[in-house]
Amino acid sequence: MALQLQIEGCQEKVKAFDESLRSMPEWRFYNRFLTPIGANELRMDYLLDEKPYAVPPLPTRKVSKLFITGENGEQIEIVLLDAQVVDMGNATYVHGKSYDIFAVGEKRVKNT
Repeated sequence: MALQLQIEGCQEKVKAFDESLRSMPEWRFYNRFLTPIGANELRMDYLLDEKPYAVPPLPTRKVSKLFITGENGEQIEIVLLDAQVVDMGNATYVHGKSYDIFAVGEKRVKNT
């Protein structure tokens, strides 16, 4: 069964959200209806469904680096696959996938 999603707000923000949403490879979009609801307001109605999972090859995936700077000036770098950035006005939403190839699970030590 398909999902129905409705987004309403400022045209620029709705269009930016639409762009990031449509770039998500795990969703298939059947219909998209645009309805102006004011001078600068827009509503988008979607019908969407989950795509069967398929892992695309790594060269076709977008790789991004996110840098976070702490109060002491120290930087943390996070590498993300398929990153999406949406400016929400008072905050910025960042979504992506990160993998730690060295995280193989916990080692348990037996006490004898």
